[in-house]
Amino acid sequence: MKSENETLGTDHVEVEVNEKQAIFLEAVCTNRYKMAGMIGGRGSGKSITLSDFLLLASDELPKAKCGWGVPTIKKAKSKLTSGLKAGWKRHGITEYDFKTGNGLMVMWREPPAHFDRPHESPDIWENCISFPNGFVIEFESFKMAAAENRGSNYDLYVIDEGLNFKKEWLKVVVPTLRANEGKYDSTFHQMLAVFSSPPWDIGGQWMYEIEELAKSEPEKYFFLEVKTRDNLAFLPKDYLETLKKSLTKLEYEVEVEGKRLSKMPHNFYPSFQHHIHVIKEESDEHETRATWQDELLYNTTTGLEISLDFNAHFTSCTIWQSDIVQARLIDNLYCKEPAVDANGVAMTMAQTLATLIATEYADHKKKVAVLTGDRNGRNKSAGSTKSMFEQVAEILELSGWHVSTAPLNYNPPHIEKFKDINNVFAERNEQLIRVRIDGIRCKATVISMDNSPLNIDYTKSKASESSNIDQERATHLSDTVDYYIFWKLKGGADQIRN
Repeated sequence: MKSENETLGTDHVEVEVNEKQAIFLEAVCTNRYKMAGMIGGRGSGKSITLSDFLLLASDELPKAKCGWGVPTIKKAKSKLTSGLKAGWKRHGITEYDFKTGNGLMVMWREPPAHFDRPHESPDIWENCISFPNGFVIEFESFKMAAAENRGSNYDLYVIDEGLNFKKEWLKVVVPTLRANEGKYDSTFHQMLAVFSSPPWDIGGQWMYEIEELAKSEPEKYFFLEVKTRDNLAFLPKDYLETLKKSLTKLEYEVEVEGKRLSKMPHNFYPSFQHHIHVIKEESDEHETRATWQDELLYNTTTGLEISLDFNAHFTSCTIWQSDIVQARLIDNLYCKEPAVDANGVAMTMAQTLATLIATEYADHKKKVAVLTGDRNGRNKSAGSTKSMFEQVAEILELSGWHVSTAPLNYNPPHIEKFKDINNVFAERNEQLIRVRIDGIRCKATVISMDNSPLNIDYTKSKASESSNIDQERATHLSDTVDYYIFWKLKGGADQIRN
């Protein structure tokens, strides 16, 4: 047992934890991180780690207040109370009995008078867990009124089941970590800790951003993934076998084996496969970005084919180069708000994107481009008497480009669109173009495609475009891929290679 597990010592009792739990707890006890994240599968010990984390923090932060963000407090209480009690009971911490005076923590009511109060007492004790030294955990509800949590002051903050916690809510949480500056000499002070099961949809993918931050700034961020197998010493012998029988194959792979979904189930692009279509994805071991000069797909002496999608709050494009056999997606660009030109005059979104293209490709040798994409781009936008395609073309031409426009004018039936796109990615027909994507420069497009759900009528679900996720992760960029493939299937533009 000692070879597989470690012991966690507190001021109370010593308990055993698995190796991954020990790594996480040791890391947060010895390093002053801004954010620490743990993603754990079923039975991996994630909840026990959370309870141990809070107990260690309570010892180091007397009279401190820890925020706990949840979608709804009522549901959180019903799901979390038993787990917290079980975790703390291992350390001899039991709920306070107001009749006998026994117990060391009070849940969901004001504590007795002999319990110390935090430096800043909560307004509603009914949402709090209290300890005798004045350490208090205060639950905050975000689902109905996230903005109401602005203005709070916390010494520490935790989020459980981060897959259900929207990334936009972090904008409310992070500024609250400002209480009692300089009062505590503890690694836990002003830390944000996130615990979660593996995410299934695009809304929960933000947690993996903690992993990326931990790779680039390891002194500020920490991330650990724990699988069910890491906790087998504390589970029934037939636990994995039981889960295999009770879960679907995909559920088992994600929630037990720790498989990350490269794309959502029932995806609009079932034939799109990373190992075939995506070139040069970022490696888990060597996260280096290729330099522009070393790009395998980009050729500075070949013209550009630009597929555009126009929206009031997110205008985007994918940039391609092609030959008779292969279409290479070399870049994606987008803007979220209009800019101003060199004279201080406000530009439209179309002009803003065109300026970005011209800037990014200022050193491109063959300044020839074909514009295709969203047929709505033939309409005029607010603030201009010209169509959106004309606005893009004008900016590029002023930068020395020879531009032709070929917007789509045909919208095929849903099932035909779905089949045609996936026939291209399936690569069974040698007469169809082969798509290859720069997985580093076009990471946002790959994510957009991976997270494009398929509706029952074979349309692409556009729910992400009206949600609060980062819009480069929504379906906009995937739409530019669709436009481009249709354009190529209809003959494309041969003049770009002449």
